[in-house]
Amino acid sequence: MSKKEEIEKLMKACEECVGKSSDSYEEHFSDCPTCKKYATEAEKLNKQLEFLEDLATKPLETRKQLLGARIRSFLSMPDDKRKEAISDLLDALEDISEDASVKVVKARTDIIMEIPKEHRETLLGVLGDIMSDWPAERKMKEKQAVMKATEDYFFLKRKMARKKFSTLLK
Repeated sequence: MSKKEEIEKLMKACEECVGKSSDSYEEHFSDCPTCKKYATEAEKLNKQLEFLEDLATKPLETRKQLLGARIRSFLSMPDDKRKEAISDLLDALEDISEDASVKVVKARTDIIMEIPKEHRETLLGVLGDIMSDWPAERKMKEKQAVMKATEDYFFLKRKMARKKFSTLLK
């Protein structure tokens, strides 16, 4: 489910809850623990989308710095938290424009190609686990984004990067 669909689902659930109450929206939101939880989750999802949308507007080097900081934070997480955080980030890519997605994938791919082997293998392992559960259509979109993101690589680097991601997307 896309982040936008998740936000919509939370909003509908909250609307139903508010509809059962005679309180104003403000009173309901301040008193209802369920709607507070929905609001917190929706904010979290929206921040992920805003981060990626904003990231895509930045120059490549800035994108790499910002995304690199996020990736470094992933590397310090326990395995289960790392997978969840990376999955959340990847899921948010579905909700931004194709052009913005390619820009984020470009920065991500560049970072992966630039980091030491140990970290690269850790990230690629998690990406492979996450991507293996994707439907074929989603894998194809990712593959196309990687193809566009690596167009400016020199021939051998481009072939290696594309092969690495093709392996993950099988």
